Amino acid sequence: MGKTSLYLKLFLATVFAGMAVGCAETEELRGLNRRQAITIRDQAEEIDMLNREAATYKERATRESEERARLLAELDKLAKAIGGGASVRQTPEGPVIQLPEMILFDSGMASVKPEGEVALKKIAEHLQARPGESIRIVGNTDSDPIVKTKYLWNSNHHLAAGRALSVFEYITGQGGVDTSRVYIVSYGPNRPIADNNSKDGKRKNRRVEFLLIATEEGG
Repeated sequence: MGKTSLYLKLFLATVFAGMAVGCAETEELRGLNRRQAITIRDQAEEIDMLNREAATYKERATRESEERARLLAELDKLAKAIGGGASVRQTPEGPVIQLPEMILFDSGMASVKPEGEVALKKIAEHLQARPGESIRIVGNTDSDPIVKTKYLWNSNHHLAAGRALSVFEYITGQGGVDTSRVYIVSYGPNRPIADNNSKDGKRKNRRVEFLLIATEEGG
């Protein structure tokens, strides 16, 4: 009877130990399942966030592409209205309208010629009709050293800056465009669009460019 009682106790102890182990394993599995559920939920939320960001980026890229196309069409129309060699060129910053030196200035000078005033008046009228746009005026030259008017300019950078400033003064003065919408830049010979080793290339490099920028209020 004593041995039977001992065996019974051992059996019951083994059963209870097994049950305890089983409960511990069950609880561990439950914890693992909870952690996996949380991970899956977090991953789903992250995927949803990435999808929203991708949709926003695509929408923004589409708007920017449409805006560039609109500006390009506007500049093409403006260049044709100006004539005299005015043209439109695509740049990483957007389409620009460029006026060759011969429209605006005499060689080595920065005073706007009468025919140049006609061209700038059309640009000013374009801006007046589109209050949501600003403009950047960029002066460019060829790489030849200044000779005839060296008494006026120390370098091509100074000449390009003087020309950009003359255009600025006309557009904001006679053209009536608010100065807060107009910016000037001088690159001098540093941004050629053609080979400076040829006469035709130098002619193309002597230019003033206009980059139209749509503001948020206008876009």
